Amino acid sequence: MALKDEIYKLIQLQNVDSEIYNLRSRKDSEIPKELGNLKNDFERRKKDFETFSEKLKQLQVKKKEKELDLATKEESVKKAQGQLFQLKSNKEYQAKLTEIASLKADVSLLEEDVIKALDEIDCADKKSKEEKQALSAEEKKYKETEAQLNNQLAEIDTKIKILEEKKSNLVKDVDKHILAKYERLIRIRYGRAMAAVNIETENCGACNMRMTAQKINEIKMYDQLVLCENCVRILYLPEDFSL
Repeated sequence: MALKDEIYKLIQLQNVDSEIYNLRSRKDSEIPKELGNLKNDFERRKKDFETFSEKLKQLQVKKKEKELDLATKEESVKKAQGQLFQLKSNKEYQAKLTEIASLKADVSLLEEDVIKALDEIDCADKKSKEEKQALSAEEKKYKETEAQLNNQLAEIDTKIKILEEKKSNLVKDVDKHILAKYERLIRIRYGRAMAAVNIETENCGACNMRMTAQKINEIKMYDQLVLCENCVRILYLPEDFSL
């Protein structure tokens, strides 16, 4: 059979292989990467929320500590005030009043701290609720997108299976020696063994290398496979075929 007919079969085969290559690239690289980025983004958002929740807990613990300190100081004030009537000398009485004043000053500061802690907790609690709601919406979006991508993977598997069957039928009619060269190029040239030459620009359609007039004449003869000297793909002229 004429080489030109074999090249026409290779062009048809290349169309199928290109689809398979693109689908496999989507399946094995692009979608897993998207899924990974999607998961990482959600986990980062989730971790930020957990960190914020932990900060809220720390504020609540701090408030309780301040409240305990306040209760202790207030008890000390009551105790000191009760001791006033037990004192016998004016000196002891004045010393106790000084102690009570100091304790009351501490109480006043602790009351301010408790009020400040309550304000901080109120703000943090409000923000926590907002963040929780946002995280919930983010999780819903994450799961929906994850499901869509997994559906795409299933669809791609189905398409590849159909294309593989189509390829199996096409390769039956291709010369074994020519097919072997084609398959070798497919493996090493990223799923593309063929390259059309633009007759107007005289460039390789794969790597854009300029063809010499002699090279184009060699292609037109179709008595041997002509390879691009740069990207090593099988060259052909589209206008020579009903594509």
